[in-house]
Amino acid sequence: MKLPNLITLALYALLAANYFGCLTDLDWSWQVRTGQRIVESGNLRTHDTFSYTLDGKLLHDFEWLWEVLLWNAWNLFGLGGLKLLRVLFVAAPLALLAWRLKRDGLRWHVIVLALVAAFYVAAPAWNLRPLYCTTIGLFLCWSLLHDACLSRKESETQKAPKTQSRSQDGSVPSAFQESVGPTSRWNWIWLPLIMLLWSNMHPGVITGQALIVGAIGWEWLNYWLQWNTRPDRPALQRLTVIGALALAATFLSPDPIDRLLYPFSPDLKHPIFGIFVEMQPLHRFLFRQPLVAPVVYATAALVLVTIFKRWRYYRGWELALLAGLALLGNVAVRSLMDWYVIMLAIGLPHLQALYVDAVKRRPLAGWLHNLLRLDNSIKRLFGAAAFRFQPGWSLAGIAALAVLTVIPGLGRDMPLRDSPEWPVAALDHIEQAGLGGNFFAPPDYGAYIGWRLKDRARTYMDTRGFFFPPTLVEDSHYLPAMGPQWRQRLNRVLNEFPTEYFLLETWGVRGALWHALEPHISEPLYRDGKSVLVTAEQVRRGVAQLEGQVAAR
Repeated sequence: MKLPNLITLALYALLAANYFGCLTDLDWSWQVRTGQRIVESGNLRTHDTFSYTLDGKLLHDFEWLWEVLLWNAWNLFGLGGLKLLRVLFVAAPLALLAWRLKRDGLRWHVIVLALVAAFYVAAPAWNLRPLYCTTIGLFLCWSLLHDACLSRKESETQKAPKTQSRSQDGSVPSAFQESVGPTSRWNWIWLPLIMLLWSNMHPGVITGQALIVGAIGWEWLNYWLQWNTRPDRPALQRLTVIGALALAATFLSPDPIDRLLYPFSPDLKHPIFGIFVEMQPLHRFLFRQPLVAPVVYATAALVLVTIFKRWRYYRGWELALLAGLALLGNVAVRSLMDWYVIMLAIGLPHLQALYVDAVKRRPLAGWLHNLLRLDNSIKRLFGAAAFRFQPGWSLAGIAALAVLTVIPGLGRDMPLRDSPEWPVAALDHIEQAGLGGNFFAPPDYGAYIGWRLKDRARTYMDTRGFFFPPTLVEDSHYLPAMGPQWRQRLNRVLNEFPTEYFLLETWGVRGALWHALEPHISEPLYRDGKSVLVTAEQVRRGVAQLEGQVAAR
């Protein structure tokens, strides 16, 4: 029996880092609580009970299945269950990318380089987020549609032995074209099932709906115009029927019309939502560490070359998919992973085809000769036993994490439970003092308060940013920092809502309000180097003294 090699050990290190690392993004906290409410009430859409600003409002929450999944993982296995889910959902897009590239005939060393690039781009956003459901769903949807658009006749032709015959544009058929076999009809039961699950886990399913409609429409248009090699008519009819069933499956979910219209809500266009890192455009990260944006743009440039050189080999709906994802990924980095993984899956086989065609021509240019030598060197390196993929050992590593998760006392009491940014000591004090009520705090503090105190506390806002009106989002960000109209915002927090406590940061930009009030509040309820807890009445008196002091000057 072969021992784990270097590739497997590197994979183990990544799995361990992802599993034992802290769940820094607190979205999981309210998602677990929401899943519990759904299970207990039986209602797939819930009214807000976590805040005192939205109290009782029906939420635009279309992730009930994801939330129930998180609740069951927490309820059965504790924090270890959530961390195992993170490992599985983080690994799934990379595993799908490797599977697809291998299926399309790419060599192992190319797949490894693609996975390294995808890891580098996606790693900063590795957390327990339902956004992975859209990445996985969109990838599978594209893959099934792509295979369906290759007719059986075309597939059999592509599987024929290489004879160096040339296509209409004079190029030799690529390994990519020759590797794709006929699509089994039985595989098509997966598309409706995938769309059904996706539509109940994340509202990003609207991208899948658009993709199916675009693929069917384009392929019928192509059937008459013959832009690409067209599927035979039975295959096209099967594509239409299964696509229609998949679209119908997306409507087996709570309020699918509201889910479809919600992304176009005027509130979501408010500039305050740009304060969230995931909503910022990609170009802002061009010179920030880690240098993810340059890697993405370099890859996009290579794929653009393949589109220019091989545009007749791209399906029209695939070009529309790449353009749409490029737009979304550039407008908001939350869509970056979708764009990059699918761009690699679509573009790399075409890039390999260009490379193979180029090296078959003689004489070779100097730079191409050097590239070929480098390619051969990397191929030999990853062909060595130390760098080969070991699927058995890889699955064993994930199984070991699953065993750790289900062992009582290990899964529920994981190390690295708390992030350094969380107000852990402040909440310890609040619990010991038996305090509860309505708390104003920055969004991440608000989510942590809700997680620790449960029904004993409600917050002004938490990390469910898109559920709240823009005004409340502005209050939670600008008031602690004494930003624009901070006094008017404070009046709203104190007078329009029944705020009882303020949990504020004592450092950084969001520590400005406390630094201004500190000389006028001699005995806060709690204070450390990270956070401070004061009552609403203390804030009123402190602000009055501050304004009196300013007026006296």
